[in-house]
Amino acid sequence: MKNTDSFKTNNLDLIRLFAALEVAISHSISHLKVENISPIFLHFLHFFPGVPIFFFISGFLISKSYENSKSIKEYSKNRVLRIYPGLIMVSIIGILSIYLSGYFKEIDVSTNQILVWFFAQITLIQFYNPEFMRDYGVGVLNGSLWTISVELQFYIIIPILYTLFKFFNERKNETILFSLIVLSMFIHFIYYQYKQDYSSLFIYKLLGVTFIPWLYMFLIGVWYQKYFFKVYHLLIGKTFFFLLSYILIVLLTDVSIGNSINPLLFLLLSTVIFSLAYTVPSLSNILLKGNDISYGVYIYHMVFVNIFIYYGLMFKVSYAITIIVISILIAIISWKKLEQPLLKLKKKTIHNIT
Repeated sequence: MKNTDSFKTNNLDLIRLFAALEVAISHSISHLKVENISPIFLHFLHFFPGVPIFFFISGFLISKSYENSKSIKEYSKNRVLRIYPGLIMVSIIGILSIYLSGYFKEIDVSTNQILVWFFAQITLIQFYNPEFMRDYGVGVLNGSLWTISVELQFYIIIPILYTLFKFFNERKNETILFSLIVLSMFIHFIYYQYKQDYSSLFIYKLLGVTFIPWLYMFLIGVWYQKYFFKVYHLLIGKTFFFLLSYILIVLLTDVSIGNSINPLLFLLLSTVIFSLAYTVPSLSNILLKGNDISYGVYIYHMVFVNIFIYYGLMFKVSYAITIIVISILIAIISWKKLEQPLLKLKKKTIHNIT
């Protein structure tokens, strides 16, 4: 297998779908207050937090996308095509669902306020949530979109990072990248260490939707991409060993998991992800046939969670399952009719768009 094929043939689409489903299932169960769920199942879900997995894969793929781009303009165009079509559509569907519910008629809200909120959702401030939304569903139409703001910041960081790399040789660049990872791991640890004391402060909340606490996850992905062939043959075929080690450490210690995952534990999780991505690397294509619905599942599910809560459809497992099924169906439609056609406009892609 050629070197380029070794990189491009992987199970990352399948892993991203798992990560999206982890988030969607966790949100559906918790927000709908579903009872009678197996604790073993919930523990298994929490062992593999979707958002940190997304950030790692993002660093891995986005850095490669930048390296493959001929210009910053081409890179930016590709990033816009990946994020904004789905983001705009889910924002339209979300606001339309609220309008049809009659909620806007129940509260004192102007058209201008709604338009400002909509503008924030489809630009860079997805974490903005106006007061007039506090009584709808969970109080936030699509809380999952805060990660889109972080992701967009990562897109900006990559060109800056690679510009810095131009001033040094490869060995120094590896040292710089390693130092940045260690520093950002420390920041993430401190951020969660003081969460209980400062989580109510606006500045603390704002920090949580910047790239700062999450940077190390992204940069570890960048490191795995840049030094792909250093680790490729060392890690492939060893998924079971790394996965078992990860699970045992989680079970036998008191380390944090979820979004607050212990940074050292995340290092092992990232190794599991990489090994899984390149062990039987054709599995994703066999199962998904080149279709990537993970983004759709991730951005659409909370719209339906809020609809169910608004109409009082809660507490039952069947409601949570229905939300997941609807989210998958909408994600498939979004991929086939919106995302995939527009992604074909990209001049270069790090995987085939079928």
